Amino acid sequence: MKLFSCALALAVLPLARGGDAGWQREVTPPTVGDFASLSGLRMHFRFGWSNVIEAAKADAVIQRTGGCYQVHVSGGSRGLARALWPLDAQHSALIDATTLRPVRIAQLERYRTRTIETQVRFDATGLDRLRKPSNPNSVAKWKRVNFTPIFDVLGGVLFVRSQPLRVGDRIGVVCFPGDSPYLAVVRVEKRERVRCMGRDWPALRLSLTVRKIETKSGRLTDAVAYSKFRSGTVWVSDDSLRLPLRAEVHVMIGFVYGELSGFELL
Repeated sequence: MKLFSCALALAVLPLARGGDAGWQREVTPPTVGDFASLSGLRMHFRFGWSNVIEAAKADAVIQRTGGCYQVHVSGGSRGLARALWPLDAQHSALIDATTLRPVRIAQLERYRTRTIETQVRFDATGLDRLRKPSNPNSVAKWKRVNFTPIFDVLGGVLFVRSQPLRVGDRIGVVCFPGDSPYLAVVRVEKRERVRCMGRDWPALRLSLTVRKIETKSGRLTDAVAYSKFRSGTVWVSDDSLRLPLRAEVHVMIGFVYGELSGFELL
């Protein structure tokens, strides 16, 4: 989900040359699985580098209202990371609870010297995005992406959560976090126990690959790899909630992580 993608953002990963034009074969058909849906959940996360430096915190609320999920995420950098890279962000999304496809998202990012507001509206054939920087010399830009199925990050996480998640399963989704489309492929590696919130949890270990998808005239073309993205791993609780317990992205200098630090059922 978006809050776990903050761990990816900490890595500041540049793009590698070359791309894959056959990436669409990796996309899973958008049939929602029958795993028990959520009714309401509040989660607290922390992010950092190599289990040493805590760099950010975030809170997320997911609540079902009528036929939709309403999601609100807020957070920002902390400590040394804030001195180097001050950031406060808010993200909200409306997601169809039956299809887990997004309806709209809105995001506000506040940096040291600028603010960026992003709005995305989804439709049957893709999405329209408006990005508005605070710089008076910058122009608000619309971007059209024609592709389906496409999820926001939160809906993509809920879609993966809904699947059987048998050991060996692979799920591929195209997600649009607000800037560009990405192909995320998850593979269920094994069942194991992971330490989180002061105790050991039964967990599903998922491997993660992420590639940026290039666009041309609003259509998706090649999936481009990250040159410094070595591997990603996500652990979700192996129970009726399937909570996102921990995520790690390994890069050249170590790894960045996101970890659940608390939660409440709503």
